[in-house]
Amino acid sequence: MSRRGLTRNLVFVYTLNQSMHWFAIGLIFPVMILIILDKGINIFQAGVAVAMYSATTILLELPTGGMADMIGRKRVYMISLMFLFLAGLALLISWDFVTVIVAVVINGAARALSSGTIDAWFVDEFKRHYPDGNLQASLAKAGIFIPVGIGLGSLLGGLLPPLSDQLGISDWGFGPYALNLLSFEIMVVIQALLTFVLVVEIFERDKGAGRSISMRGLSEQLSAAVKFGVRNRIVLILLVAIATLGFGIASVELLWQPRVQEIAGGTMETWILGVLAAGYFFSSSVGNLLSTPTCRLLKNNYPAALSVLRVAIGLSLLILAWQESVLGFALLYFLMFFFNGVSDSPHATLFNNQVPRKVRSTLLSFQSVMLQLGGLCGSLVIGYVAKAHSIPFAWIIAAVVLLLSSGTYIMLMTTGLGASARRTPGACLPRQDHRE
Repeated sequence: MSRRGLTRNLVFVYTLNQSMHWFAIGLIFPVMILIILDKGINIFQAGVAVAMYSATTILLELPTGGMADMIGRKRVYMISLMFLFLAGLALLISWDFVTVIVAVVINGAARALSSGTIDAWFVDEFKRHYPDGNLQASLAKAGIFIPVGIGLGSLLGGLLPPLSDQLGISDWGFGPYALNLLSFEIMVVIQALLTFVLVVEIFERDKGAGRSISMRGLSEQLSAAVKFGVRNRIVLILLVAIATLGFGIASVELLWQPRVQEIAGGTMETWILGVLAAGYFFSSSVGNLLSTPTCRLLKNNYPAALSVLRVAIGLSLLILAWQESVLGFALLYFLMFFFNGVSDSPHATLFNNQVPRKVRSTLLSFQSVMLQLGGLCGSLVIGYVAKAHSIPFAWIIAAVVLLLSSGTYIMLMTTGLGASARRTPGACLPRQDHRE
C-alpha cells in the first residue's frame, strides 16, 4: 500500500472508531440526568452522582494513561469498553442512590481508561508510517465526523424514549429510558468488535512491550511523564491554555439551558434544547472542516492561528452574554463552538509534536485532567457568580478569562514555533521534535 493510501486508511479507522464511540455515548447523553432521576433519587443526589463521575475520571486519568503507554493503547481501550458495557448494565438495573453511584463510578473509570488511548494510537501510527505527513490536516478530517457521531447519537437518543413506550419496552420494569440503555449496550459490543478487527497497534508487536505492569513501573511511568510535561515549556504552556479553555467552556455548558429558559420564559418548547445540543456538535464539525484552510491562510503558523481563535471564542461568549432572543443566542452559541472546533486540530498537533511516544497517552491524559480541572473551577466560580449576580455577568467574567488566555499561544511564538511552521508547511515544529 502506498504511503498516501496507508494514511487514508489510518484516518478512516481512527475516524470510524471515535465516531462510533461517541455515537454510542450520544444515545444516552441527552437523557442521562433523566435516567438517574428516574431511579428514585432527587436532584441533589443526581448532582452528587455527576460529581462522583467527574472525581473518578480525574483520579484515574493519569494512572490509566500510564497503563496505556505501558501495555498498549488498544488493550486499555478494549478494557474501557468492557467497563463501559458494565456501566450501562449497572445503570439499567440500578434502583436507588447507592446503585446509581456504583454505575456512575464504573462509567467514570471507563471514561478515564478510554481517554487519549485511540488518539495516542493514531498519532503514533501516523508518525511511524507517514513521518512527513500533515498531522493537523488528518486530525481535522477526523474532527469533521467525530462530533457528527455524538450529534446524531444525541438526536436519536432523544427519539428513543417515546419509541420505548410504543414497543412496550418501558413496561419491562427498567423505566422509560430502557431502550436508550439497551441501544447503548448493543453499540458498545459492536464498537468492541470493530476495534478488535480494525485497530492494529504495532506497539503490541514490539519485542518485550505490552506484556506486564507493576505498581512500581506505573509510578515511574507517571513520574517521568508529569516531569516531562512540567519541564517542557511548550507542553506546560499548552496545558495552561487547555485549562483556561475548560474554565470558559464549562461556564457555558453549566448555564446555557437555564439561560435559554430565562430568555424564552414560559414559551420555550423542549425541542429547542435538543436542537441547540445537536448544533453544539455540528458547529464543532464544521469548524474542523475549515480548520486546515484557516491554518493555511496563516501559513501554518499554529500559535498565531490559535491566539486569534481563542480571541474569537472569548468575543463570541462576551456577545452571547448580551443576547436577549433565542435566535441571537443560538447564532452566538453555535459560533463559539465553531471557533472551538477550528482550534482543536492545531492545538492537538502542537501538543503531539512535542510529546514522545513512550509517554504520549499519559500526557494526553494529563491534558484531559487539566481540561477537567479548569472546567471544575469554572463550574464552581462561574456558578457562584451566576447565583450571586446573573448568568450574563458570569459569562462576561468567563469571556475575559478566555480573552486573556490567548496570551498563552502568543507566548508560544517566542519559542520559535511560528517560524518553524512557516518553514515547514504541514508541520509546526522542527523535524527533530518528531523523534521519539
